[in-house]
Amino acid sequence: MQATIVFQKNWEAISVKEQNGSNKYRYIVNRGSSRSSKTISLIQLYDLYARSFANKRQTIWRDTKTDCKKTVLNDIIKTLRRESLYGVNQIFNKTESIFTYDTFSTVEIHGTDDEETVHGLTQDLAWLNEPYKISRETFDQIDQRTSDFVFIDYNPKKGHWVEDLIKDPRTLVIDSTFRDNPFCPIEQKTKILSYQPIQLCEVVESEILTKEQAKQYDWNKNELNLSKKQINELIRCIANEEKKTANAFNWQVYGLGTKAEKPNRIFNWKPIDYSDYLKIDVPKYIGVDWGKVDPFGILEAKYLDGRLYLHELNYDSENIIRERLNATQAHLVKSDDLETNGETGIVKLIFSNLNIEKKIPIICDNNRPIKIACLRRMGFDAHEASKPKGSILDGIDVLDNLEVFYTRESKNLEYEQENYSRKVDRYGIILDEPEDLNNHLIDPSRYVAQYLVSIGKIKAF
Repeated sequence: MQATIVFQKNWEAISVKEQNGSNKYRYIVNRGSSRSSKTISLIQLYDLYARSFANKRQTIWRDTKTDCKKTVLNDIIKTLRRESLYGVNQIFNKTESIFTYDTFSTVEIHGTDDEETVHGLTQDLAWLNEPYKISRETFDQIDQRTSDFVFIDYNPKKGHWVEDLIKDPRTLVIDSTFRDNPFCPIEQKTKILSYQPIQLCEVVESEILTKEQAKQYDWNKNELNLSKKQINELIRCIANEEKKTANAFNWQVYGLGTKAEKPNRIFNWKPIDYSDYLKIDVPKYIGVDWGKVDPFGILEAKYLDGRLYLHELNYDSENIIRERLNATQAHLVKSDDLETNGETGIVKLIFSNLNIEKKIPIICDNNRPIKIACLRRMGFDAHEASKPKGSILDGIDVLDNLEVFYTRESKNLEYEQENYSRKVDRYGIILDEPEDLNNHLIDPSRYVAQYLVSIGKIKAF
């Protein structure tokens, strides 16, 4: 095979054993830049594993099966053909997108949009390819049904639950960049290098020169005796700036394979300990964003002297919550739902379990009036969020003018505030309007803030 060091590191990782004979690593995370051979290396590993071991079921996941077929499956076929391995000791079922080897091992293409497959399929190896749209809950479902190894490959272009998984002692992180791939096509390598700005070249980062000095440096005289490599990098970065291809975010993510702050990020809130949150003795407020398939976002908020404090209460969707019910709970919820078109049974269960005081104002997304009415019948002080035209931008402005904190336990809120971003047009211009993403707890935060403005707790800006 035309394999890189990335393949070697992955193959060696699955061979490492503990003293008791168990696998040392459960999770193998491939993190890095574009064209670093992450995907191709895992394709090669899957193929070799299927040829080497009998009766192994290996699955590959993206957010949709269609997307997985267009990307990973296409790369598998190209890789196998390049290595003259396509159809050798294997049969490909095009309809099901399954490769079956003469060892009776399989490599299968799947999408997490098929809930029955996610919750019913078991495997020996699972690989989540670029799981930006795959939730932690979905990952957990796949993980608990995987016997041997879980692979993940991604560019760290935004905050993600993978960062929490990396803290697990059974996780191995394999970092790589396009420089680790000697087979990277020259045009793609040139494109990636075109992102590097002057401020991220070696002579500036090491403080040999400031950015302005670097722009004016006479590399012919080379009075500082810079190396040939440093000079060539500086020349390229200056050219990138002149051609307007330089982009710090793209270079950090796609060139260096490191996490970078998005230029269109809206919020930058601060974490606090939950124990400190509990000590804040002021009235509480609840924000709600209904979600049957999407996350059902519920948070608690406190306000004091220009500071808004937030604590996540729920992020599971209604569907996920229903799956966890025991027989008695499921019967009670179903009985209630039969009378109210499926709107209130789950609401009663969730809010009863949260033990929210009846006097606390609950500000809800106004798109489910039956559920709001249900809360009122239960004795809660439930309010519809005011959502006139322009309210989203107005709410963002209110939050922007507050100092906002979230508890360290609020992992989904942390993720959302890090990734909630403004739209970018096709010319790269950042617009005022936010993307309709990563807002299942951001929206309830906004509802609470705007409610506090409406009752005079917060002055409108």
